[in-house]
Amino acid sequence: MKCHIQHEPLIVEEFKTTAWTNPGHLRNHFELISIRKGSGTYVVNNQHTRYMVGSLFLLGPADSYSFAIEQPTEFGVLRFTEAYLKDLTANGIHPRTWQLLRDYTLHASLGLGGSIILNTAERQHLDTLFTILFAEYSNRGQLFNDTLAESLMGAVLSFVGRQLTGNVGVTPPVPSHAGGFVQRLLAHIRRHISQPDCLRVERLAAEFAYSPKHLSALFKQETGESLRQYILRYKLKLVETRLLLSTLTISQIADELAFTDVCHLNKLFKKHYDTTPTDYRRHLATLPPSAHEYGA
Repeated sequence: MKCHIQHEPLIVEEFKTTAWTNPGHLRNHFELISIRKGSGTYVVNNQHTRYMVGSLFLLGPADSYSFAIEQPTEFGVLRFTEAYLKDLTANGIHPRTWQLLRDYTLHASLGLGGSIILNTAERQHLDTLFTILFAEYSNRGQLFNDTLAESLMGAVLSFVGRQLTGNVGVTPPVPSHAGGFVQRLLAHIRRHISQPDCLRVERLAAEFAYSPKHLSALFKQETGESLRQYILRYKLKLVETRLLLSTLTISQIADELAFTDVCHLNKLFKKHYDTTPTDYRRHLATLPPSAHEYGA
């Protein structure tokens, strides 16, 4: 699956298509997608849901997604880095907004779709904000340097943030006991990510008082991927972050995250990223400093 690494703080796109060809895996940014025309199926983290005019989706760096388009669809897309969101917070967005967006995309990555439900008035209000943003982008080009456009973006994200407070219709991040259990399990995995023995399915099952078979099936049902797949994907994400933000050697990263050895890390990283850790870091060194300004 193609991935999208974003270096500009903010990108705004409006386009109509009959086939989704955009990158399907976010790597370092958030994405707010508004369906302005058309219908079809939205697939996120192997979960399927219908979309139609007025649908709104919020995705984060952990998500992979695509659209199966049935009727020609017009998309409005806002892509922004975490650093950009923090800058907007410093310039006036309520301090909780960026944390709400970040937390919600974590829950969405459990396979719940990241779908935000709006009533007619709310859809019309957001559509108006999107329309003005698209016009500003077309007229002014460098959107993230424009004061008016930043104010508009702040208004959009503040609006979305209000929907995530639970006061209006939002798809609940964790609507079931199973979802709550998976949250606890994910937190446990992250705390012990450098301790492979603690992450064996037998140990996890004993820790949470499940049978290994039941635990594995429940996790797959809720997330769309196996425990092993998730643990590996999360570890490789940590590797990527360390390559970007630290001066640790590849050997030190392998030791820290409990890979068998450097060769093992190289093999897995190349399989998932189509490049070696060394070449990935070398590529990062050629990028401007602004490309590195996002959170882990």
